[in-house]
Amino acid sequence: MKHYINNFNVTLQEALDADKEFTQLILDESATQKITDVLPYCFNQSSPEHYMRLTLQNMDGTTYEVIDICNDGGKLSIWRAGMEGTACVAWPAGTQVLCAATAASFRNDGGMAVIELTDAINYELNALEIDALNGLNQVLLPAIDESEDLPVVIINMKDGDEMLLEFKGIDTIDELPAFLNASRLEVGI
Repeated sequence: MKHYINNFNVTLQEALDADKEFTQLILDESATQKITDVLPYCFNQSSPEHYMRLTLQNMDGTTYEVIDICNDGGKLSIWRAGMEGTACVAWPAGTQVLCAATAASFRNDGGMAVIELTDAINYELNALEIDALNGLNQVLLPAIDESEDLPVVIINMKDGDEMLLEFKGIDTIDELPAFLNASRLEVGI
């Protein structure tokens, strides 16, 4: 579950390297306490049930990176970095740390992206390309003509992200296409 703190804006106390996943996020004691008061303890850092999405941003707001953190026994651990297509970069001490609405905050409101099958075909990959940036709920419409069965490849999705992808015109599990870089966790047909 994603947690938020309204109007949270502090600065980094220690620099962060570009490769920051599973490293500690060092904020002042008051800010750390404010987050750990809201964010339940994380028992599994590789896939936490509770996390907070933060934005690292330079002072003029021209460069930023979206990260997910969890509460590691009163310390803040960076679970995922470079979220929402942002680049993983090094950040100096003094960098702004914000808990603010991001593009995904608005995209995850239950809205659904509807995709024509012909628009999803990537001829270079010979596959149906589904872009996770289009939203967490997507519907793939059936082909008008009987086209060959193409496998599915999902792009712009990171470990831990989830998506509901519905295939219109499919009646049985045997009709589902192969997934090249994802797995089916649940099937409800």
